[in-house]
Amino acid sequence: MVVRSLKRIERGRAVDAMVGAFWDYPETIHLLPEERKRRHVLPRYLDSDCGDALLHNSLLGIDVDGEIAGAAAWLPPEAYPIPLARQLAQIATLAPALPWGIGAAREARRGQTANRARHPQEPHYFLRAIGVRPEFQGRRLGAALIEHQLRHADDRGVGCYLTTAKEANVAFYARFGFHTTDTYSPTPTWPTVWAMWRDPSS
Repeated sequence: MVVRSLKRIERGRAVDAMVGAFWDYPETIHLLPEERKRRHVLPRYLDSDCGDALLHNSLLGIDVDGEIAGAAAWLPPEAYPIPLARQLAQIATLAPALPWGIGAAREARRGQTANRARHPQEPHYFLRAIGVRPEFQGRRLGAALIEHQLRHADDRGVGCYLTTAKEANVAFYARFGFHTTDTYSPTPTWPTVWAMWRDPSS
């Protein structure tokens, strides 16, 4: 079981590892309740996050028996806020899925705007997405992906930030020193989101 920075050629394998984990995630169900649309849109959405993390060498994967069993897309302090050029690149990645997700795109944009308004301004590592293949869950792979990046954050003396729309995840992230700083719904119909912060360890 090895955590490492993934190469560009491994981007698709990272997305494949994440899709199963996000298939029944509350935000996924909210935006894409129809499975047919979900199959087309969800991989593209995760691919846009993974592609952006790759630009900063911060797309992590964890290998089990030669297979990428999980992945995490982080952004380092210098990569946030996201400039227009990178936003447009992510939109381009999503473009082929728009015929199936045009309605979801409008709601996603509203949710994204609300999330950015609450995003901390101080330097930090931002966990955009993390997922482990369902068949590998329960083996501390997600924990390893988090702990790997927390060490880098501690070395740089900066905090870490994430959001989750799954209440069970709150206790999971608390094990690594994250605490809830805000609880909100980005739009009137959006699932509850927990914003979580971790100070660097001294």
